[in-house]
Amino acid sequence: MSEAKLNILTKAIVEFEEEVKKAKHDTSDNAKALILKAQSLSSELEKVAEATLDEAEKSIEGEKQATIDALRKKFNEEKESLLAQIRQRAEKNLEQAIEETIKALEGAYK
Repeated sequence: MSEAKLNILTKAIVEFEEEVKKAKHDTSDNAKALILKAQSLSSELEKVAEATLDEAEKSIEGEKQATIDALRKKFNEEKESLLAQIRQRAEKNLEQAIEETIKALEGAYK
């Protein structure tokens, strides 16, 4: 083999090895970039998920409070209605008791 061919072959081998090293380096850099991008996206997804959960929690808390308030209002209305009925019955009973007392007093004075 001639020296010129040997030089060309040596240069080709060195160039090939350099290209292989460069490809390994590029692959490593690309993998690192992909990992960093995945971590960034994962962090963003986590933030969005937390915000969504917080919003859902606030919504549920609001609905729960509204239900409690509605039940409290209904209970108070029913209680007031029942108290009004009791008051009416008590007034009727008082009127009857007064009438019976008056009749008894009239009978006693006759």
